[in-house]
Amino acid sequence: MKDREIQCIYYICEGYCSIGREGSFRKKCQTCDKYIPKPRCRAARVNDKKGKLDKIKTKETKKNVK
Repeated sequence: MKDREIQCIYYICEGYCSIGREGSFRKKCQTCDKYIPKPRCRAARVNDKKGKLDKIKTKETKKNVK
């Protein structure tokens, strides 16, 4: 399952959701069918793995070109 790292537009704070559901970001918000991410919001945590893999790939392609 892919983690949803951006808050939903209905999420108010921990324990509160404007839809009336359990507003726990790490539990209910991950499986809610009404999930719509807030526009222009930062992720709760950054996926460093993807950035590091991209950096390695670019280094490898530079080595192969030379």
